[in-house]
Amino acid sequence: MISLLWKIACNEWRRLWHARIPALLLLVLMTLWAIAALAAHHHWQDHANTVAEVTARSQHDWQAQPDRHPHRVSHYGDFVAKPVHPLSVIEPGILDQSGHLVYLEAHRLNSANFNPATEATSLGRFPLITPAMIVQWWMPLFLIMIAYATVTADKITGILAFMRGNGTPGLAIASGKWLALFLPLFFLLCLQAVLTLVWSWQSEQALLRLSILVFSQALYIAGWCLLVVAVSWFSKQLHAALLTLLLCWVCICIIFPRGLANLAQVSYPTQPRAEAEYHAELKLQSIGDSHNPNDPHFAAFKENILKKYHVSRVEDLPVNYHGILMQEGERLTTAVYREQQVLHDAQLAKQNESIRNWLWLTPSLALQYIQMASAGNDLPHHQAFIRQSEERRYQLIQYLNQIHTFKVQQHDDKNTRVSADFWKNAPRPQVNLPSIAVSRSSIAAGFLVLMGWVLLPGFLLFKVSHRI
Repeated sequence: MISLLWKIACNEWRRLWHARIPALLLLVLMTLWAIAALAAHHHWQDHANTVAEVTARSQHDWQAQPDRHPHRVSHYGDFVAKPVHPLSVIEPGILDQSGHLVYLEAHRLNSANFNPATEATSLGRFPLITPAMIVQWWMPLFLIMIAYATVTADKITGILAFMRGNGTPGLAIASGKWLALFLPLFFLLCLQAVLTLVWSWQSEQALLRLSILVFSQALYIAGWCLLVVAVSWFSKQLHAALLTLLLCWVCICIIFPRGLANLAQVSYPTQPRAEAEYHAELKLQSIGDSHNPNDPHFAAFKENILKKYHVSRVEDLPVNYHGILMQEGERLTTAVYREQQVLHDAQLAKQNESIRNWLWLTPSLALQYIQMASAGNDLPHHQAFIRQSEERRYQLIQYLNQIHTFKVQQHDDKNTRVSADFWKNAPRPQVNLPSIAVSRSSIAAGFLVLMGWVLLPGFLLFKVSHRI
C-alpha cells in the first residue's frame, strides 16, 4: 500500500513538473517566502536594535542622575522595553500596533508607546509580508492554482476511470495525490523551522514555541491539501473546481477573519484612552484631594497618622508627612488606574471570547492565534508585559516615596537633595517575556479548530473518493 501511494505521488510530481506552470508557481512561492523572511528579519533586527539602544540609554540616564529630591526623581521617570522573542521574525503579531516601550512615572499608568504602525507615513501603511502571512494566506492560494485540476483533469481525460478499472482503490489515489501536494510544502515548513531554530535556540522556550508553531502550520496546510483534492475530485469541470476553491479561500482567509474582528469590536467596544483617563480623574476627585486640607478622606488620614505617632501636629512627626501623603496618594491613584485597566482588559477578553466562539468558521484565524502566541506577540503576552511594567513602576515610586518620608526633613522639604546612591539602588526588576502558558486558551481553541479543519475535508475526501 505504501509503495502504491508513493508511486501515485511520484506520478503526480512528474505531471506537475512537465506542466511547467505549477513548477513556476512553486518557484514564485519560494522566492516570495525568501523575500518575506529577509524583510521580516530586517524589520525585527531594526526593532530589536532600537529597543536595546533606548533601554541602554534609559539605564545610563537613570544611573547618571545627580543628587535630587526624590519626588523630582519620581517624575523624571523610567523606561521599560517589551521583550521580543526571535520568533517575531515569523509572526510579529500585534507588536507594531501595541507598542514596545512604556514610560514609568508617578501618578500615571501609561500604555505602551512608540509603535511603528502609528509612526509610519501613508506610503508605509501596507502590511509587512511575513513568513507567517505566506503560510496563512499565500500558500493556500498558490496550492489552489497549482492543484485545482489534480483529479478533475484525470476525470476529463479518462485516466481516473482507467486507474479505477485496473483495481486501484479510490482512497489510495486520493491519498497519493494528497501526499504529492503536502510533502513539498511540509518540507518548506521544516526548512523554515530548522533555519529559525539555528539562530533562536538560546531564547526562552524556543523549541517548545517553534514546535507548536510548525505543528499548527502543518495541520493547516494538510487541511488545505485535503480540501483541494476533495473539491477537485467532486468537480466535473476545471473552472468549477477553481471557482469553488477560490471562493473557499476568500471566505476562510479574508472575509470571515475581518468580519469576526469587526463584529467583536462593535459588540464590545473599548473606551478611548482619553475617555478612560477622564473617568479615572473623576473617581480620584470623588475619593479625595490631597491638596485640599478640608478633604474628608485626607483629613481622616492625617488624623490617623498623628494618632499613630502620638503627636498633635504634623510638624512634630518624626517622619516627613509629605512623603507619607505621597505614598497614600500613589496607592489611591494606582488602584483607580488599575481598575480602569482591568475594565479595558475585560472588554478585550470579551472580544476575544466572541471571536473564539466563531473560530470554527475560519481555520486561517485559528492558525494566526497560534502563530502569535508562539511568537509571544498576542494579546495575553502584551497584557502580561503591561502588568510587569506596572508592578515595576509601583515598586519604584513607592521606594522613592519612602525615601521622601524618612530621608527628607519636613522643615526644609523643597530645598533638600538626597544622595544619588539611592537611585542607583532603586528596585527596577527586569521585565521578562512571559511563558507561553499565558496563551494556553488561545492555543487550545486554535488547535481544536485545526483538528476539525483536517478531519472535515478528510471525511469529504473519503466519501467522494468512492466516486468516479
